[in-house]
Amino acid sequence: MSNPTSTRVAAGLIGVALAAEPSYAATAPAFRPAVEEHIAAIARRDLPALIPTLTRGAALTMIMPNGVALEARQQYVDFHRNWFATPDEGRLDAEIVRTVESPALAHALIRYRYSSRDPAGATQGITSWLALTFALEDGRWRLVFDQNTAIVTKPGT
Repeated sequence: MSNPTSTRVAAGLIGVALAAEPSYAATAPAFRPAVEEHIAAIARRDLPALIPTLTRGAALTMIMPNGVALEARQQYVDFHRNWFATPDEGRLDAEIVRTVESPALAHALIRYRYSSRDPAGATQGITSWLALTFALEDGRWRLVFDQNTAIVTKPGT
């Protein structure tokens, strides 16, 4: 048999907790600026600007267009450090195609073209889909998953 007083106190505490819980819309920062910040850091090859956009955790999966997967945040940082240091005159043009948000995770689909020069000086390019998943960590959207998929078109299509 329950005590009516304790039931009322418990119900009151639940009501206070629910009323005090801020809504997702009021507490989560806007997602799109976080994606734009991440992409801009890559386009500028700015590692110090890229690092704050990444998860603080050790796990950060990156799947490259050739299917090679990296699983650790440090691997992600090392990959970008090496890429950014490459003197290939690289240029990234990216378009955010779609975003999806929930209270804890958000996802961006980006279509990008990357053009650069190979060691012989010839221009090369790749067009890819970039799927980025961010988690809300300490009030900030941070990258936790990055998948690149090359867009391959057949001649005549």
